[in-house]
Amino acid sequence: MKILVTGATGFIGSNVAVRLARAGHQVIATGRDPHKVPALGAVPGITLARGDLRDPASWEVALPGCDALVHIALGWGDEPVDMLHADTEASVRLFDSARRAGVKTIIYTSSTAACGEMAPLNREDMVPRPTDFYGATKAATEAYLRAFGHKYGLSVHLIRPGYIFGEPVVTGGRVQADTRFRTICQAVRAGQPVKLVQHDGTQFLHAQDLAEVYLRLLDHQPSPTVHYALAREWTGWDEIAGMANEIAGRSSPIHLEDRRYGVQPLLFDVSALERDFGLSFANRDRLREHVRWELARAD
Repeated sequence: MKILVTGATGFIGSNVAVRLARAGHQVIATGRDPHKVPALGAVPGITLARGDLRDPASWEVALPGCDALVHIALGWGDEPVDMLHADTEASVRLFDSARRAGVKTIIYTSSTAACGEMAPLNREDMVPRPTDFYGATKAATEAYLRAFGHKYGLSVHLIRPGYIFGEPVVTGGRVQADTRFRTICQAVRAGQPVKLVQHDGTQFLHAQDLAEVYLRLLDHQPSPTVHYALAREWTGWDEIAGMANEIAGRSSPIHLEDRRYGVQPLLFDVSALERDFGLSFANRDRLREHVRWELARAD
């Protein structure tokens, strides 16, 4: 397949682009500055091209001849109307450009934030109830893509990742924007207290595992589909700090602030990954290796 990936110079996008190329696909890796990560363009099967959500004309150049669109880029706005125009409207214009270019498959990167108000176990078939504008733009864009699928007969798939972590997939590549891993490891290296929130954690998923989900969705039927992309195991941040202490041979105290988080974690149902693709991610070993990597660069 010839696949256009938006946001390919970012953390998730670079991992997805490399995984698709290594599986034998022809990847058009786009970004506002596609040459920001030169090593990405050196991967066999990847061609760099400009693609900017703020410039609809850029897609008219990049999309022709593509079989699939993998939309990962995010348009941001601090105010609600700005977010609407920068992300939801821009994504809808992108989908329409893809449809007019003859693209038959679209995979959209949503978020667990689209779920919004949480239940003890959050399933894909639950009605989204977003609680912030980021979740709202994701849920709204999901709805538009579903409509595109029904109206134009496209194969459309929605991925809702949770907390994605990992190392750079190529030299000069990005890591997760969230800095908590680094902050914990720097504190441990310095022998300082680690300050965390009691009962805070998530179903951490490594970026390479997330990229595998995109690969499996390319020829998946039926349509539309929704998949939560997380590990099956919940891990607390205090466990991450414990790993850092163990690996570094330190005993930095871990201070837990009580914000009245429940003892029982709120989970996302990932059974659809196993049902549809035979994928079930247990990332404890990957977490340990990521902590080891973060400790090494904290020196």
